[in-house]
Amino acid sequence: MKRYNARRTRFATSNVAVGVLALLAACTPAQPPTQGPGPEPAGTMVQVGLLVDTTQVELGSSSDFQIVDSTGRVLHRLSAQEQATISSGAPGQLVVSVGGVRSTASEITAHASGDGLLSIGGKPYRGSALVRPRPNGRVTAINLVDMESYLLGVVPYEIGRVGPELLEASKAQAVAARTYAFRYLGRRANLGFDVFATVADQVYGGAAGEHPPVSEAVLATAGEILTYNGEPIEAFYHSTCAGQTAAIEEVWPEQPRPYLVSVVDVNPQTGIAFDSVSSRFRWTQRWSADSLTTILNRTLRDSLPVGVRDIGELRDLQVLERTASNRIKRMRITTSNGTFHVGGDRIRWIFLTPTGAILNSSRFDVTTERDPQGRVVAVVASGGGWGHGIGMCQVGAMGRARAGQDYRTILRTYYPGTSISMIN
Repeated sequence: MKRYNARRTRFATSNVAVGVLALLAACTPAQPPTQGPGPEPAGTMVQVGLLVDTTQVELGSSSDFQIVDSTGRVLHRLSAQEQATISSGAPGQLVVSVGGVRSTASEITAHASGDGLLSIGGKPYRGSALVRPRPNGRVTAINLVDMESYLLGVVPYEIGRVGPELLEASKAQAVAARTYAFRYLGRRANLGFDVFATVADQVYGGAAGEHPPVSEAVLATAGEILTYNGEPIEAFYHSTCAGQTAAIEEVWPEQPRPYLVSVVDVNPQTGIAFDSVSSRFRWTQRWSADSLTTILNRTLRDSLPVGVRDIGELRDLQVLERTASNRIKRMRITTSNGTFHVGGDRIRWIFLTPTGAILNSSRFDVTTERDPQGRVVAVVASGGGWGHGIGMCQVGAMGRARAGQDYRTILRTYYPGTSISMIN
């Protein structure tokens, strides 16, 4: 296998807006994990933005810990019973408060002793805590953690807290998540870290989110990433594809990728989609005309003609064109104040649900309900899938694992033409 030196290599980031990553059955325990120490650091370090642009950060530890400044000078030595509060001071400076003792630094790092877990904002994390000042008078707390320990806190949130019967699906998720993180090291450098701990990148719950059966998958695939023509791929994934994934150009205004193509995700032996057990495999969303008009007035605001303040009365909705995977490529929305054309993944942010959530997917049919005078009184979307639909279908991967496929087969199916390589 080809190896990549993560300490020295950085890959250019994409302008793609990352879609929502599904949170599948994740549940954070109240206490830190008890399964013992994590993997030995493998050289690839990830800086995860935990508390970004916040007023202050509380630091603690399950063991003795120390706080050092950017020169390596020890500012404070603390016991497991003590806490430190980090806040903004003079421009470019932090104020560190421990009891009644205050000190200043341009940047601080906290290290726990032994196998202790640091508490950052009240939650336990492996690795170190790095706190940096922000130009706006606030601070950002970052978890500096080795790649494998980072994945221990990511994979259970992305694939769910699944059991050993889905080990191969968990392995596939681990490789995809590792590839995503490795490719995008440094993508948030202007904010002082690599990736967010949220759906803006990958959901990361730290040590409290670890789940032993999933941890086994991370450790079993340690260092493995997906490559195409010798380069780490953009390993996008989503929850539910409703029987067919989408090519990247169907969803986002991007050039095609040979490994991000539409894949039919149906078991050829049964004719049943591998992700048919998903709660979002088929779904229905209904809006009253008033509710949808209020939503569209907000989400279509940037498309209103000059001088027009609202969309007016909703008159009709019509799907004009679909993609190869049956997602909406172009829809016409007709109102008393204009006509609007929408499509692609953006449509999910235009048709927000009444609770303000984005629509499950862009794969849906739309119908209108009208009163005796022909006015629209309600709109109904009947669809399938959850997420942008690109790359690996997580529930589909579970179905494939149940059908006996190993993780390499699963990955090769969702990312055709890719290879598994090792990072140091």
